[in-house]
Amino acid sequence: MSILNINGGGGGSYIRFMPSANAWIFNNAEITMDTVVFDHDTIKTGWGLMSEGEAPSWVWDERLGVSGERPSADHKRGFSIKLYTKATGTVEWSSTGTGPVMGFDVIFEEIWNGREQNHGKVAMCKYNGSEAKKVGKGNTRKPLFSLTKWVSYEAVPWAGAAEAPAPASAPAPKPAPAAAIDDDLAF
Repeated sequence: MSILNINGGGGGSYIRFMPSANAWIFNNAEITMDTVVFDHDTIKTGWGLMSEGEAPSWVWDERLGVSGERPSADHKRGFSIKLYTKATGTVEWSSTGTGPVMGFDVIFEEIWNGREQNHGKVAMCKYNGSEAKKVGKGNTRKPLFSLTKWVSYEAVPWAGAAEAPAPASAPAPKPAPAAAIDDDLAF
């Protein structure tokens, strides 16, 4: 594995929601989504271009939610955020899809509005399926989440099996004691 982790094609460090299949995909296989922990400090918004078989092209906003100039007519507004699930470990979820963006926008507003009262914590959410939506002439599915509780950032095993190893010069994160993970993260 490269120190910069830029040649591996992404592999297992990404998760995506496919409205057409009403499915969450990880490592090219469908997984069951239940409980997810969002790291709100990793949120980015911007213009993304996602094409089948190609790496995504992003132009990130300088300030969260403040749109810069659209790079091309093919770029769409989207987001990226780090999350954790027991099934995937630590992964990035990014999307420019209408349904996923709509669903994430709803739960993220609740997370963002509660972050100041929950300093040092991250939002644990339940995935409640998705709802079909008619958008223009097409159809999509909007993922539905509910915020269940706030948990200590340190209690989440962020360096799950799916995350690429840290560069040699960076200290490895210290995992939380197993008891703290079990107590705080009752998935």
